[in-house]
Amino acid sequence: MFPDEFKDTLVRLAETDEDIRTLLGLFAVLKSYTTEESLAKNFTALTGKDCRDPLRVLKRWEILKVGANDEYLCLSGYEDIFNETIAAYAPQPGDLQHFLERALAEGDLAALKMLELLVKIGKLGICGFSQYELLRRDLSSIFSSSAFRRVEEQFIKERSALYGKRRDTEFLALFLSESDLEPVKQRFYAWKQEQLAASPMVTQLEKMLKEQVADARRGIRDYRTNLATQAGMSAEEFEDTVGYFSGFDVDDTSFFFTSNMIVGKDKLYVAVTDQLSSFDILDWKDYPVLFVLEETPKWLGDMNNVFANAYPKLKDRKIALVVPGRVGYANYEQRLLSDLVERLGVDELKELPRALKQDETAVGSQVRPRPES
Repeated sequence: MFPDEFKDTLVRLAETDEDIRTLLGLFAVLKSYTTEESLAKNFTALTGKDCRDPLRVLKRWEILKVGANDEYLCLSGYEDIFNETIAAYAPQPGDLQHFLERALAEGDLAALKMLELLVKIGKLGICGFSQYELLRRDLSSIFSSSAFRRVEEQFIKERSALYGKRRDTEFLALFLSESDLEPVKQRFYAWKQEQLAASPMVTQLEKMLKEQVADARRGIRDYRTNLATQAGMSAEEFEDTVGYFSGFDVDDTSFFFTSNMIVGKDKLYVAVTDQLSSFDILDWKDYPVLFVLEETPKWLGDMNNVFANAYPKLKDRKIALVVPGRVGYANYEQRLLSDLVERLGVDELKELPRALKQDETAVGSQVRPRPES
């Protein structure tokens, strides 16, 4: 087939069939991730139809072939003509800002969590998990499998995201570029700031942490001047080494309410969130950490699998999770942690990750002895 003949055939098929035009537009944005699975999921979400018929037409007219990785490719030698022609049919990005505002107005927590994870997780995933696997597992765990499917289809249908798969790489990518995403991130951050200001849990926790720091400072107040002089500090600077609390703010990477504190020789990072995904805990960088949660994560009983390919390994991370007034889990001991957990209404810290398995078999809890100061 001559190049002009190839182009004329391609244009004729596209201009006379809307489904073929839509399918070719997906080739333009999916690049090399054009397996039938990728094309089918996007095409069905956008049109409500099956993509196999237009694929067969394009193969019959020798526009497409199947590549080594089961992806559909244009016929060899016509790549430049194909790419130049289909660029005109590429779908334009939807209004993600409007999508976010609607999700906020409707209180669609599944859509908001999906957007949060899409912003945070890179296309290649993390710790041996594909990005799509993390999304599917975490959204299904926090909400349900049907909620994940609903939100995924909604993102694709409104051209906010695009599904792609080829061999071991599988992802759901936002349409917008990193620079175009910035206003969306800023709005999401502002919403989290509003949540922070209105959160009774954070207000109560902040009061507790301030009390702990104040107690530590009172303990050295009578001789702080001499100690500060010996250390070459002002009295106020020395007090900060004995007891310090940063206050809570919204972290611009995790979008959690975060703080850090020092009491005596102990330092602790505190993060408050309603929904802790397995990606969140894999990606966390600051230790030792206490996550204060509203509910126990469903994946907690599967910690060994969650951390199977993680670095640092689970044993090298100091992680504690507490649901105030109910239960707490940790894989490290610290006096500051124990004091805070007690103030949060939890009498015992159970072991990570064995605790849930023990609970399920009614063997009994593993109570950590209170660390000595």
